[in-house]
Amino acid sequence: MSKIKKYDDETLKHLQKVQITILKDFIKICENNNITYFIYGGSLLGTIRHKGFIPWDDDIDVIMFRKDFEKLNEILENNLDEKYNYFNILNEDTYFYTWPRLTLKNTILAEWWADQVDYTPNIFIDIFILDNVPNNKIKRKIHLYKGFILNQLTLYAYIKFENESTLKKIFQQTIHYLLKIIPVSPYSIKKRCVKVYSKYKDKECDAVCDFPAICQLPVYNKKDLLPLKKAKFEDIEVNIPNNPDKILTRIYGNYMELPPKDKRFRPAPEKIDFGKY
Repeated sequence: MSKIKKYDDETLKHLQKVQITILKDFIKICENNNITYFIYGGSLLGTIRHKGFIPWDDDIDVIMFRKDFEKLNEILENNLDEKYNYFNILNEDTYFYTWPRLTLKNTILAEWWADQVDYTPNIFIDIFILDNVPNNKIKRKIHLYKGFILNQLTLYAYIKFENESTLKKIFQQTIHYLLKIIPVSPYSIKKRCVKVYSKYKDKECDAVCDFPAICQLPVYNKKDLLPLKKAKFEDIEVNIPNNPDKILTRIYGNYMELPPKDKRFRPAPEKIDFGKY
């Protein structure tokens, strides 16, 4: 396994500053079009525990309900500011994540997989999607399992994983090469994935799931998400879920406890270029 590359303080602070710029523009789009979003994941943890970024975090996570995302998707597909790129699971052939990214043109944030895709990865914010899940417990488990499998197949169809334990790498690479020889296109797997994720979008459901959260498959009660609240993130005001404690406990457990000092870092990318920013 290759040695983990770490950020220097100046580069990380610069990256966070650029990501705040993207977030501000994203919030403007949502507010101007009556689209509900929430700060999420590590960014929500940072909002509650640090009033901004977790000091060693290197990305911004937002999340929204499927119907809000569909409104946002139409806007970003057709009326995107020229300084941005927008990638989702279906609009770029080799984009393999099952959640979208809003990315800043003429920048580079090349992770270990960058040479396996046909586009230039830019500095970004992640946009996760909350999908309805059935109220019936058995149907829910089956639905979550299908979503998990399709998420994994989408990843394996495009990316050959290297930095894993031997057995895990053998398994992942076996699936990767099998998907290249069977008569099923990777794009069709992606389409099937979206179809399964959004199957219950028009149903009355009490709960939603963040499907791309690999292995966790976190399910949240809608009453813990709405009505939204406001909180400070760095120098701006952002939306947070109605009950952030429930959300953060589901993801992190005792989220107010800091990790050990040797765990307080995120791996740096292979290459980062801020362009004019």
